[in-house]
Amino acid sequence: MTLSADELGILEYLKSWNGKFVPMMEICRRAGGRRRYEESQHWARALMSRLVDLKLVQVNERGHYRVPVAEKPKPAAHQPTPPPKVPLVVAEDYFPPAPAATEEEQPKLLVDENYFPPAEQSTEQSEQWISPQIAEILKKSGKKLGSKHSAK
Repeated sequence: MTLSADELGILEYLKSWNGKFVPMMEICRRAGGRRRYEESQHWARALMSRLVDLKLVQVNERGHYRVPVAEKPKPAAHQPTPPPKVPLVVAEDYFPPAPAATEEEQPKLLVDENYFPPAEQSTEQSEQWISPQIAEILKKSGKKLGSKHSAK
């Protein structure tokens, strides 16, 4: 069984749809490219009957086509393993005490009581840079540059 380049193109296009049915006009429009569609709008119609006869393509009652989808075998039903039995009552010594360590060896868990210190308020205003072109435009328009702007 030898397939033409057009038939292979149709099969590749249908495979990209992952088993969904595609209408004939969509196949004609997209599988062969724009020029092929402009030459003949129904170019794939004759090829589809051969692909259906070879059982490379399935057709539904509405005339839409797809590549046959292989049925996935269902895995044998396995019995889930029962969960391990856990005692319902936990004794007070469930979490044993950690061995005593010196302060140097012990990791510091908290930074300190004020974990999020306030941002420092600066009283001086930082200088903002303005491009020389913008500064020139502002001067021509009569606007004054503020003390916090520099055009260096």
